[in-house]
Amino acid sequence: MKTHTLYLAVAGICTSFATHSAVVELNEQAKLDWGVDAYVRAHAIDPSNAESENGYSSRFRLTTNLILEDGWSINTRWQGYYDWSGDRRHSGGAGTNYTDGSNADGLSIDLGFVQYAQDGLLLRAGRQRADWAYGFNIQNDRRDRLLAMQSYGYGEANNVSLIGIYDLRFAEDELDSSIDVYDDVHMYALAAVGKHNALDWGMLWAYFDGGAQNIGDASQNIPQQGYGIDYFHNISPFFTLSFDKLALKGAANIILSDSTEKNGYHTTWGSDGYAGFLEASYQLTSNVQIQAQGTGFVDGGLVGRGFDTYSGLINNSDRNNPSPISRQFFGGLGHENNDGHIYAARVNWQVNDKWQLQFAGGQMSIDNELGSQKDIEATFADIKAQYQWSKYTDFSLQTSWANDDIDDLAAMAQINIRYK
Repeated sequence: MKTHTLYLAVAGICTSFATHSAVVELNEQAKLDWGVDAYVRAHAIDPSNAESENGYSSRFRLTTNLILEDGWSINTRWQGYYDWSGDRRHSGGAGTNYTDGSNADGLSIDLGFVQYAQDGLLLRAGRQRADWAYGFNIQNDRRDRLLAMQSYGYGEANNVSLIGIYDLRFAEDELDSSIDVYDDVHMYALAAVGKHNALDWGMLWAYFDGGAQNIGDASQNIPQQGYGIDYFHNISPFFTLSFDKLALKGAANIILSDSTEKNGYHTTWGSDGYAGFLEASYQLTSNVQIQAQGTGFVDGGLVGRGFDTYSGLINNSDRNNPSPISRQFFGGLGHENNDGHIYAARVNWQVNDKWQLQFAGGQMSIDNELGSQKDIEATFADIKAQYQWSKYTDFSLQTSWANDDIDDLAAMAQINIRYK
């Protein structure tokens, strides 16, 4: 795998971010790389302790990348949406509540950045996408960032890329009140991704720090107001080790907190937390693959909301495309004694060129959920069918069920269209 391809696959900070694209030669000095994609989806949820819910959402996107011969480019993607506002806020979570009774529609810029790419060097500034550690750390996140990456190759097909990131998402006060929830918070990160023979790997270190009066005031016994992050290190390695028919994949999130009474009282990763997962995939036949994974966290360790738990009801809801059927968050915010685990298995069956089926099941347990003193248990099952209508269009139908403390049944149907 080439260095740049590896970086797109594992880091997800994309150079050309259209799923499919077409290139128009404008002249000898410039070309236009463009593409369009859309989905329309409907969902229904039958919870055990409330009335049934159903809804509809759609998204339409246009990608236009102006690429100049001197290595510079202007990269944009615009999206139109209905009943979904996207990740347009300066900070915080993405999207709106699907079931709050209000609709939202409009046009926004999904991605927009300037870039220089030449001879293994990549420089970028603007609104970018970020993924890390297969979604276990972050998935499909949109922020204003400065990024620099230098790639090196060695041997026949091995490579390593060194990355530096400065995140601008908290560079302003976010709340106009007597208590600043975000007071000039900054995120700095150093990372590396690489390939060495059968091993793909990555390592990330990030630090969040901010103003002295940020998020609460210990001297006045004022706790944090809402969700806020500050004064902690995030160390996040990941790997994939590929053999003939077997592949092992894993990642970890280590939160080392500098949050003390001197800096204020914090409830979001105000203490150390740990999380990790390990997945094994085996190609049983040319058309059948089996997967099994174990995932856990201790003391409110970080698990990305977009992480694939094999259940549509648990996580599987990334930052910039929240799932309407995701009902349970598996992960923590730094609360001590908030622990959890998931054990799950899945079968992927490529029936023929058109049909693909997935069957999954597992068990989840959470102690002291988000510091609430509430324990949660559930067994889940999932079935998904996908039909490839053509090169550009596919249909999917997913049914997700869980018992015990989740006790929900949900279904979601979706049409995807992508044009090259």
